[in-house]
Parts: sequence; C-alpha cells; structure tokens
Amino acid sequence: MTNSDSSQIITVLIVEPHETIRSMIASTAKKLGNVTVIQSSNGVDAREKLTYHDVQLIISEWQLPKLDGISLLQWVRSNPRTALIPFVMTSATIDQSNVMQAIQSGVSEYIVKPFSSQILLSRLQRALSKPVRAIKQTPAEHTQQEHVTQVLVVDDVADNIKVISDILRKDYKVKAALNGKKALQICAMEPQPDLVLLDIMMPDMDGIEVCKRLKSDPQTQHITVIFLSALEQTEHIVKGLELGAVDYITKPANPSIVRSRVKAHCRSIESNRLMRNQIDTMMENAKLQDQFESMSQHQIIAPIRDIQNASDKLSVHLNEPEKAQQYLDHIQQHCQQLQLHVDNMQALQKIERDEYALSIATVALYELTEKVLLGLSHIISKEQIQITNNLSPNLKVKGDAQLLFTVLTQLIQNALEASTKQKAVAISARSEGQLHTLRIQNSDPIPPPIRNQFFEKFVTHGKGDRSGLGTYTAKKFIEKQHGFIEYRSDDDTGTDVFISMPQG
Repeated sequence: MTNSDSSQIITVLIVEPHETIRSMIASTAKKLGNVTVIQSSNGVDAREKLTYHDVQLIISEWQLPKLDGISLLQWVRSNPRTALIPFVMTSATIDQSNVMQAIQSGVSEYIVKPFSSQILLSRLQRALSKPVRAIKQTPAEHTQQEHVTQVLVVDDVADNIKVISDILRKDYKVKAALNGKKALQICAMEPQPDLVLLDIMMPDMDGIEVCKRLKSDPQTQHITVIFLSALEQTEHIVKGLELGAVDYITKPANPSIVRSRVKAHCRSIESNRLMRNQIDTMMENAKLQDQFESMSQHQIIAPIRDIQNASDKLSVHLNEPEKAQQYLDHIQQHCQQLQLHVDNMQALQKIERDEYALSIATVALYELTEKVLLGLSHIISKEQIQITNNLSPNLKVKGDAQLLFTVLTQLIQNALEASTKQKAVAISARSEGQLHTLRIQNSDPIPPPIRNQFFEKFVTHGKGDRSGLGTYTAKKFIEKQHGFIEYRSDDDTGTDVFISMPQG
C-alpha cells in the first residue's frame, strides 16, 4: 500500500512494551494511508489479537514480555491464517546472529533502534510492497552507500558558530542554529543531523532543555549530542550527560580538540550506520535468494518442461510437416526465452556491480521491435491482442542492442499482460532535440498499490510468484545506456511507458 492508495483500509498491529514508542510508531504508520492501529504491550496479547483481528501489517519489538518478538514471528509464519502478513521487527540488538535468526524466521524488515520516523515509514512501505518471505536459511553480504555526516552547531553567539563551523566544514556538512527552538526544528526535518554540538548556556531555552527534548522524542533520540560549555559549568555538563549526551567540549574552542572529539564520535555514528546497512543488505540478499528461486521455478524450470513436452509431441508427428513445424517453433521460442532469462540475470548482476561492458552501436528500433514481437507472438496469438507498430523504419538510436532487446521484451510483455480493458498495445515514437522517445501504450492503469514503486526491485502485482524484476531491469538497462525511462498511468487513459535514448 502507498500514500496514493488511501482508499484501501489496512489494520496495523503494533507490539511494543513502551507507550511513547508505540505512539510514535502508530503516528508514522498512519502516514501509510487509511490505517487502523491495534496496540499491544506483550507477545501473548499480540498473538491473541491476531486470532480475532484481520491484520495486514505487524510491527513488533524483539524484546517483549511473556512471548518475545522472534517467537511471535515464528508463530505468525507457521500459522496459515497469518503466514502472509508482512512482519517488521524493531530492536536495539544489532548482533549478526540475532539478525540472521530473524531473517531465517521470515521477517520482512529489521529496523535498529533508535530510528527516525522517516526510516520507519520507508521500511513499512517496503514491507508492504514486497512479497512476504518464508522461513529459510539465507547468506548475506553487500557494499554500503557513501554518507556525508550532518553536523548541527547550536550557539546563541554567531561568532562561536563561525569558529566551529570553519573548523568542521571541510569534513562535514555543517548547519547552524542561534537558539534552542530553531535547533529542535532542524532536528525534526529531513535530512536530520547525525551530531549536534550544543551550547549549554543560551537564553529562552538552554542546552539542557534542548537535549532533554531531543532524547525524549523517539523521532530524534538517535541524534548524537556533544555539549559546548565553559569550564565552570560542571553541574550542567553532568546533567547533560545523564540526559543522553555523549561528550562535551570546553570553550573557547580549540580546533584540534574539536576535530578529534567530533571525529571520534562520527566514527561511532558511521560504525552504527554501517551495521544498519549490513542488516539492510542481509535482508536484501535474503529477498534476492527468494526471487532467484522463484525465477528458477517459473522462468527456467517451466520452459524446460514445455520444451520436453513439445519434443515428445514432435517425435510422434515427424511425418506430419505442418504439426512438426509448430512443435519445432514452440521449442525454439522457449529456448530463446531461457537464453534471454539467463543473459538478463547475468547482465543485471554486472550492471549492479558496475562491471558491465557496453557495446554501443546504431540500432534500428523498428527491426528490433519486430523481433521482440515475434518472440512474444505466443502471448499475442493466445490473448488475441491487436499490436500497432507505428515506428518508422528509419528510426535509429545509439545503444546496446542486447540491453534494448531485453528492455523492449520486458515492457511490451508487461503491456500485453495488462491489456484487459482493450486487447490492444500501441508502439510509437517522437523525436525532440538529440533524443528519440519510444512510447508503449496499453489500456489498463498500473494498480494503485505499486504505482509509486513501478520501477523498484521486486515490486509486482497480480502475477503470482513472478519475480517483479522486469521494470526494475528495464530502468537499470536504459540508464546504463545514458537514456531514461518514465511512465504515466491513470484510470481513464491507461498506461504509457516512455523510453528516451540518444539519436543514432
């Protein structure tokens, strides 16, 4: 479910022993759309609620009274009535063995505490948009995205802010606030600061009060606080540390001390971030394993079975040329599909690792499209879909022919399978500047639950166990060729997918 799909009502069960955190999670969950929230403070009560409530999403802490979160998850996955409910685990535990236990038990997302509402919302949306995982063993490893550390300097004296900002600006993204109220506003906005250098003595709202509010709010309690203080402010420093600050720096600021203290705590922040990313990667790899197995079943095993059946029939009708040719064509089509699936997976893996070697050439789009349509003729014929190819024979682009063939196959097949209102798919193009833009049009809109994640990985709707890699692969392949892809979809006009490529 997405924000745009607010008409669909979902019930969310929140299992969390602390009321303030439950309230924060409930507030965030309601941003998903039309949401009913059920709350529980322990695992036994949650399990009981699941027996008589229809729930579409579970958000549960690991450490629960009476029945812990992992036991609740295992019960949910082993019960046919609840087995397919997305289950989001929250925990302050980042031990790898615990995370792996959650993955093996079928968790949908694992979120490390403390977390911001933005992180929580994105994980909830992801859990709702992707297939629920079964209980199984999974390996994991991955690389991390680069992150620029955000530092907020809070002081009522502008000269003090300038001095500290000049010390840190080279290594960090620095923001500033002249009072506590402004600091709290900045901390509540995205992107949130990772670290706050907070003056203790300020008018109206002092640093102690600012720290207290930051640490009492679940949406900001993850932000690291270092106090800026005078030497005689010992009592205030102790109070601040008791509230959750991690260190203090005395004023006037010594550049080398400021740099070393901030650097030390930023290492801790980055280490925590890397562990979060590793957990996300472990989850992603677990889903990759699931989807690869699904692809093996439906995109490799099934065609092989069809080839075997066609071969058996071919052997019976060798003396009937017309029938024999039909079975031979059938075999060739499925062999091409198998080769295409294997090539696509290999190309996608190389592109994701930035190891793919492009083979750029001038490609005639009309001829390539006709080749794609020939490969999809079994769907066109079976569903009796009218195809209109309005591309000019002279239309040419610069690109990798194999990647373009894959993209057109994926997108045209999607359009064919989605043509239920009108059995028709139209392919056309326009030229503007240095680009040719190909348009693939069909009558049906993209379903609302996936409309905002149309090009995301593993997003699928109404296709059973299909992997949900088609549109994601198309986007990756087009962007690799320095083109871009977009779509327009509504209930009245259906769906248009646009592929823009450099002119050939």
